[in-house]
Order: sequence, then C-alpha cells, then structure tokens
Amino acid sequence: MHDKENELELERELHELPIIYQWEIIRCDFGNTLRWVISIGLPFFGYSFLLLLIQDMDAAPVLFLIGLIMIFVIRYLFLSDNQYCYFLTQKGIHFTIEQVIPEIAYKVMRGFAWFGVAVSFLAVTIIGPMAFVGAGACALLSFKMTGFESKISKSYILFSDEYTLFDIRKEDTFAIISHPYDLYASYEWLFYFPNDREEIKKNLLSVFRKSRYIEINHPKEIDNYGPFESSENLSINNANS
Repeated sequence: MHDKENELELERELHELPIIYQWEIIRCDFGNTLRWVISIGLPFFGYSFLLLLIQDMDAAPVLFLIGLIMIFVIRYLFLSDNQYCYFLTQKGIHFTIEQVIPEIAYKVMRGFAWFGVAVSFLAVTIIGPMAFVGAGACALLSFKMTGFESKISKSYILFSDEYTLFDIRKEDTFAIISHPYDLYASYEWLFYFPNDREEIKKNLLSVFRKSRYIEINHPKEIDNYGPFESSENLSINNANS
C-alpha cells in the first residue's frame, strides 16, 4: 500500500519523466444533432412557458433575444466538445481536458453577453416585476459570459504494479483498473480514435509490470471481472486475452 507522501512524490516524478507516448482525441458524450436539439429546445419551451404565464406579447421580442443568447450558451458552454491530451510516462499518465470552442464563438458569446445584460434590464422595464426571476438570472449569467473562454482541467493517473486493461470496443475507450482496486485512484477512462487503438494498447501494456488485457462491449461488464485484488497469476509484461 502507499501513503500520501509517497503519492505526492510519484506525482512529481510523473511530470518530470520523459514522455513515452502521447495521443489526443476530441469527443463529446452527445451527438452534434442532439446537442443542437437540446440547445434550441430548452430555451424555446422555457420562454414559451414564461410568455404564456405573463400573457404580454410586447415581451415576445425581448424573450426571443434572451432565448437566442441561451441557445449559444447551452451549446458552446455546457455541451461543447472536449479535447483530451494524454501523456504516457513510466510512472503513469498526465492529461488535460479542454473545451473545444470555435474562436468566432468567443466573439459572438462576448457580444451576446454584453447585449444580454442590456436586454435583461430592459425586460424588467417592459414586463415589470414578473421579469425579475428570468431577466435577473440572465443578467447574472450574461455578466459571467463577458469573460467567456474555454476551460482547461488537468489530472493524472499513477501506475501501480498490477493492472487490468479493459478495451470497451463499442465506446472506443480503455478502462484501466489497479490491483488492488482504487490504488492511487487509478480507475480511469482513456478515450481513443479507432486508428490509434493498437498503438495505445501496446504502449500501455509495455509499462505495466503485471497486466491483463480484456476486450468487452459495455462498461457494465467490468464488474464481472472483480474483485481486483493483487495476484501473482498475472503475466509480467504480457497481455493475456
């Protein structure tokens, strides 16, 4: 087992060691068509309901503009593509996750954000106190969106001695699970493009001291192979199908 001090030392070494292999992938859990349906549908139904509630057609143009802003907020902030960059070393993997947002979207969103601030306050004067909930929330969000930019998060996986590498074929994803389970929180999803699969697999298995390689179709099948305890039956530097 390990202690926290040892883990911190391994993390420091992880970022200092030479990179053995690296790959990247852009993906999202939702299809592009579905993301636009959600982005358009939520504001449409939300502000249609608000318009029916206040029953004032003079508010329709204002609500339409607010809804238009929300379409782009949902699509490019909450449902954006993510770019994963993985860096494999002898001690583990460090990686970054960044939202993939077109440069034009930054400019459009910042412009809409400032416009949204003005529209939100205008809505209060036209609709009256009933607008404080919707327009007030939109104003706060618009203020936040004036500094709109992609977010980059960083994380890492520390390698232990034994691993099972699951290849989830239908999802183009590797899942690596340490033995014992959750050592260094090493239970991670590694995404890949199909053309890179064999090369990534080869390099991953080359750095595991003890390993198993198992192909499955769905993440739920992983539970069938537990518990993931230390075992002397795993082949050293070898992948067993």
